[in-house]
Amino acid sequence: MRIFISHSIKNEKIVLKFAEFLESINSEIEVFCSSERGNIGTGKNFVKTIFDELDACDLFIPVLSREYYESKFCMIELGVAYSYLIKKYESNGEDYIFPYALYPVTKSQALAGTPMMNIQVGEINNKEDIRSLLEYIDLERKIHVGTGANRKLHALITEIDQILLKNQNIIEMANIGTYFDDKIDFRCKEDIVKYSIKDNAIVVNYNMNPYERENVKYPNFISMVLGFPDKIDLGRYLDFSDGAEFNFLLTSFTNSLTRIFVEFKHSDGIRPLGTMEFQINYGENKIHIPLKKMQSKALGQIAEICFVIHPADVLEKEGMFQISEITIS
Repeated sequence: MRIFISHSIKNEKIVLKFAEFLESINSEIEVFCSSERGNIGTGKNFVKTIFDELDACDLFIPVLSREYYESKFCMIELGVAYSYLIKKYESNGEDYIFPYALYPVTKSQALAGTPMMNIQVGEINNKEDIRSLLEYIDLERKIHVGTGANRKLHALITEIDQILLKNQNIIEMANIGTYFDDKIDFRCKEDIVKYSIKDNAIVVNYNMNPYERENVKYPNFISMVLGFPDKIDLGRYLDFSDGAEFNFLLTSFTNSLTRIFVEFKHSDGIRPLGTMEFQINYGENKIHIPLKKMQSKALGQIAEICFVIHPADVLEKEGMFQISEITIS
């Protein structure tokens, strides 16, 4: 049995683990891994090569990730595969394509708005979704899947989760916004607080009194928020290490900021799970927050991470700071 896996080269580590797993459950299974470089040599007609491999394959598995959609090669490959295999297999009522979504792409997002939107999508780090493929291989394709497959599957999911967590970019995943207590008189939100992003760092500029008024009421708070509409699971890190920490570097560019609060909110983004307070010095401040302090089921449903300052936290009305190097380790 030959399986064609279509993927982005940027997801190679995960896909190769998946391919090794499939080949390990039965020696009759052979996997062809495609990528932007892949097995198609320079100067060769990649469409012809794809057709040759598709003609030889029994199943086509696209691993749908953000990087997959960004690759012209992958998208052409997916289109060619779908148009070719639908003629080859669908007329006989056979299953031929098993798409898998790679986090943070979700099942519902993976094929939405495409001719393949009605095809069931699995998640490559979901045991039950992989078991469905194994059951199909065993029952429909008559390729025996032995009892050792469960142990191998557990090891595969663990390895994939570790790779995903290590490569997770918190800033890229977030909807970023700045907010403040708006019960004050202001002409433009950006006069009070604004942000910019450069080189995976967020720079925040704030001004408690932008119009130089006397006896003005300062905002009760100013906040830079990382929002996660699909929620982010920080509890998974504790599955691998009790000492897992949320880390970031706060660089204070002005000698104004003296303290910052970091709030983790869950579910609807209103309920706080934990609030930590940190003294800030001029220059670089490395912050470490042990996740174990907030260990609960809610840690798996983080909706917002907020960086908050209050009037009492600043020495001068105006200042600038940067949040960068966000990691979880």
